[in-house]
Amino acid sequence: MVVGDSIASGFQDDHTWRWWLYRHLTSTGTAVEFVGPHAGTFSMYEDPVLLAVLDGRPLPAGREALNPMTGPYRDGSFTGTGRHCARPGWTAHAAKLSVARHIAAGRPDFLLLQLGFNDLAMVGPPDQALSDLAAVIGQARAVVPDAAVLVADVTGSRAWGSEWFRASIEDYNARLPAVLTDLSTSRSPVRLVDVHSRFDPVAHSYDDIHPNPSGELVIAAAFADGLRAFGLGDSPLLPPLPPPSDLPLVEPTITHASSAEDGDIKFAWSRIKGASAYRVALRDVTLDEPRRLIPLPVLGDHWWARGLTAGHTYEFDVAAARGDRIGPSSRPIRLAASGQIHPLPACT
Repeated sequence: MVVGDSIASGFQDDHTWRWWLYRHLTSTGTAVEFVGPHAGTFSMYEDPVLLAVLDGRPLPAGREALNPMTGPYRDGSFTGTGRHCARPGWTAHAAKLSVARHIAAGRPDFLLLQLGFNDLAMVGPPDQALSDLAAVIGQARAVVPDAAVLVADVTGSRAWGSEWFRASIEDYNARLPAVLTDLSTSRSPVRLVDVHSRFDPVAHSYDDIHPNPSGELVIAAAFADGLRAFGLGDSPLLPPLPPPSDLPLVEPTITHASSAEDGDIKFAWSRIKGASAYRVALRDVTLDEPRRLIPLPVLGDHWWARGLTAGHTYEFDVAAARGDRIGPSSRPIRLAASGQIHPLPACT
């Protein structure tokens, strides 16, 4: 069972390092079953919180706020066998309260933990993150006393977050080996998986945090080495040739556009495989303004333009994005904030 955050769960259209690890183990003749409550990846298109933000609705709470984790994999063939217990934003602080029931359902022989980044970013200092990690291991052992536990250190970041946050990662990683040694027993060994020294956020991620295809392979290889020490897999995980590349970001098509009675404009577009967000641009045609990108990426397949000037005509286009990489823009459309639509050839 893989227990982790977004680095472990992956986003829609990712291979995920879990897939690469599964592929490696099965190719070496190792019979392995991945278990856990989730079958897919995180899909921004199905996330209740993101949808509420896009549509200006009150944010859901409790279980209604949970992403269903049914996003597709890039390969498309891992949904039935790629079960896991990971989701974006998850922390050891939260996992210690709920992971036991998932472990009881799956009863794993090996527990692969990749937590800590969000704990340091959102919860507390290394002391608390390490304490919460120990509690997660304790909860697992209460259900499966003989489980072997493999714990990844935190991959790190070159530019994301504050200098204090990045220093806390170094502190956490430096103290983690001793904590794991103290937690390890002959019945339930605990081993460090050194991801941090292998993972270069510049070369191995698309946004300074989340792995690109090369980064997925780096993480998978680190866990493969850890499992090989327990006798699973008879060789190191080597990257395929040619190595996998990022999916090309192709041009979206705007599929719907309308103006509401209050002058707000909504438009929607086709989903682009490999996109982690979209960048929307607009300009006021009536005032002959230059085209400008809205400040924040859009996490979804539609957007509402609000606060427009009644009677003015606006031009919109959208492009798929993945981190700092932005694909080609769609053909633009023009709409009047009064509700009248001025179609261009690309508008359907």
